[in-house]
Amino acid sequence: MHIVLFIGGESPAPDETESYFSRMGPPSFTVAADSGLDTLDGFAGFFGADSFRPDVIIGDMDSLEDRSLLDRYGDARKLISPADKDLSDTELGLLECASRRKSDADLITLIGGNGGRADHFIGIYETFSTDVHANVWLCGKQAAIWLGDGWSVELDGLSPSDCVSIARTAGCYGCGSIESEGLEWGSGAMRKSGMPSLSNRISRKSFEEKSPVSVSAKGASFLVFAPISSVTARYGRNRKKN
Repeated sequence: MHIVLFIGGESPAPDETESYFSRMGPPSFTVAADSGLDTLDGFAGFFGADSFRPDVIIGDMDSLEDRSLLDRYGDARKLISPADKDLSDTELGLLECASRRKSDADLITLIGGNGGRADHFIGIYETFSTDVHANVWLCGKQAAIWLGDGWSVELDGLSPSDCVSIARTAGCYGCGSIESEGLEWGSGAMRKSGMPSLSNRISRKSFEEKSPVSVSAKGASFLVFAPISSVTARYGRNRKKN
């Protein structure tokens, strides 16, 4: 099952996500949080309304630009909340998505949230340290891929100019480790505390051989930042190639 949550803030253009959805599969359940409904409507215009139609609309709607969308998507379940509340619209949306997840195989993709406000970015970043989080966050032109203990991802089609960065999730400054194949600065060069790797890149050998880059997490959870187009369906628990 592929659950997709649209939130407010800057998101990738729909055409920049074509390869992602062709690899990870189209949405099987879709949630729009507040002005994420504006973004979802743009995706519906590009991919077709049958592919991107909200099942649930959630939030206080204080940032929604086109309120006529509430009528256009009148068959969606609407969970309207007050503006003054303990949880953000993003957190409410993630809770709704998590309630649909039955196993690790159910993927949650978060789209939006990259609006230049550091407080909003940190708020989303901190969700990856909780039990209610997305698997992949598409923000701007980057994907942030969550790796829990024993989880792996493969990235392909990387060019030498593409950046691959790896961060620990909040509250874990010096725990866990990363194993990688195909990066210019491999596992032995990763920092033992803080951000393990900033602006890494595919190795010359892997690029010339057109080999994928693999990244695996051990003992803690991490975020891998990479171009959206490089994310493959070879993602999940214990899927690292031998």
